[in-house]
Amino acid sequence: MNFELKEFTNISNCYHSFNVINEEHFEAYCEYLIKEMSYYFNKTLPKGLSILNPNPLKDLPQYFYPNTIYLHIGDGLRESQVTYQLAHEMCHYFISTGIKNENLTYFEESLCELSSHFFLRNKTTYYLNSRFRNLVEYAPVLTDYSSDALASATEFELSFSTSYDRYDRNNNKHIVKLLLPIFEKTPSLWSEVPKLADIEASTIGKLLALWKSKATAEHKKAIQEIQNIFK
Repeated sequence: MNFELKEFTNISNCYHSFNVINEEHFEAYCEYLIKEMSYYFNKTLPKGLSILNPNPLKDLPQYFYPNTIYLHIGDGLRESQVTYQLAHEMCHYFISTGIKNENLTYFEESLCELSSHFFLRNKTTYYLNSRFRNLVEYAPVLTDYSSDALASATEFELSFSTSYDRYDRNNNKHIVKLLLPIFEKTPSLWSEVPKLADIEASTIGKLLALWKSKATAEHKKAIQEIQNIFK
């Protein structure tokens, strides 16, 4: 994998005492997260993937098919921020060409937002079980980062015909709040997510039904729980 940091301003005290403060640590941290996600998504480790910072095109992180991810970090490399951005864009990477129907791409965005929160919370669990006191003390910060980001989401009605702009952050976060308990209960469900790129569907109801038909037997119940959210 290729890693590149440019125009990066390190602020040593910007958030907590565990800043990823140089390129070497940045690479190691990204590689660890990518290995973890590859396991959950049941994918081989990426080859030829480039992780670049900053994004020269827009002031936001982006994935460009087939193998380029831009992060947007300029105020100190915080673990929480790197995890949040990279987990989101790696989810797009594993879905590859993405959900085909533009009217349903909000579901992909919601899943990738979910990926950010899921892997942040995974890191919390890892740190809480650490033998290092400073990591144990820091662990709740990651969960708080996730909880704070989701706290502002307001509810809206979901149905099998739901469609909205894929970048509606409030609606996406509301869906994330509903999906998070399902994926935490069945974390192997991530292995089914890449299959969404192979499905042609006109509505979210049809997309979920076809997704469930493609899923392995052990994951059909979890996808049914997702279907129940949209009824």
